[in-house]
Amino acid sequence: MNDNEVWDAVRQTLSDVQMDRPVEAIEQRGRARRRKRRVLGLAAGGGVAAVAALALVLPMATGSGPAPAPTGPDNHAEAATRAPAGNTKLVSLAANLTADDPSLPGDASLIIEKVDVRRGTVPSRTRYHLYTDSGQYYYTEARKELPRVIARGENLGNGFHTRGVAAARYAATGDLTKAREQMINSVYDNGKPPTGAEQDRMKILRQKGVANPSPLTDQDRKNIAANHLWVNSVDVLSAAGGDPKVRAGVLRLTSTIPGVTVVDSTTGGQPSLTITAKVWTDDTQHVLTINAQNGVPISSEVNSPETGTFFAETFEVSRVTVADIKTGRF
Repeated sequence: MNDNEVWDAVRQTLSDVQMDRPVEAIEQRGRARRRKRRVLGLAAGGGVAAVAALALVLPMATGSGPAPAPTGPDNHAEAATRAPAGNTKLVSLAANLTADDPSLPGDASLIIEKVDVRRGTVPSRTRYHLYTDSGQYYYTEARKELPRVIARGENLGNGFHTRGVAAARYAATGDLTKAREQMINSVYDNGKPPTGAEQDRMKILRQKGVANPSPLTDQDRKNIAANHLWVNSVDVLSAAGGDPKVRAGVLRLTSTIPGVTVVDSTTGGQPSLTITAKVWTDDTQHVLTINAQNGVPISSEVNSPETGTFFAETFEVSRVTVADIKTGRF
């Protein structure tokens, strides 16, 4: 069985693993986001979802799972999370955002995400994300429901979102190696991978007919770390991107991913940056366009030729007050 067949074998059983095994990371994300499944990485279908989900059941960095023997001064986990030199365009924009540090109007950020599914089975929709400066996060797919979601106290600002936003804000000016580890592991309860994840992976492969599955290599861990870092960072950006510090942190984090390229572009007559991520094992790519002056997300496209799925999104980001949202003034 070749490498691609091994990956496919793991992919084919991921849904079974998620249903049958109480993995902390999967349960945490499931509780926080039961009613939605995002397009930005995890929900792009097929290969995108499978590889991102694979990252959820494998040890990524320093955690409680068994670790391979060290190889020199750095072990496998450290090699996966250590921050390489960042892309200069993203680093420069992040520096500008942290230097400005403006006083923000309102007390919350509203992101309206319009999803166009041109291929695939997920219907097109509009999503409303409200992230308050105090850390509360509300989500709905019906505009009129947002005030009601707040009134019912359906706050999703815990678990993954709390850790992810904290990791992004820390990354804005903090140590990138530490910030990468925090963001990579943000989907896990307590910010640590579940115990026994590596054994689970080996078990899955044996069940699929791989007699002597190979352990993860340094490169495997780097690839998984890159996937996890991208997916989690953009997920946080689509929920709390109204905060300049979150945007700056996400820019610094994604600048360190080898499979990410950045080019200057123009969108709606305004200067923009087009960021392309190839962090999956197939030909899937994610193209994120942001404003070149303030880092605000403008649009997103996920294209997976292997599965025949294509998702396009546009974002409207604004600062609001929770009081106005409660009364429907938005």
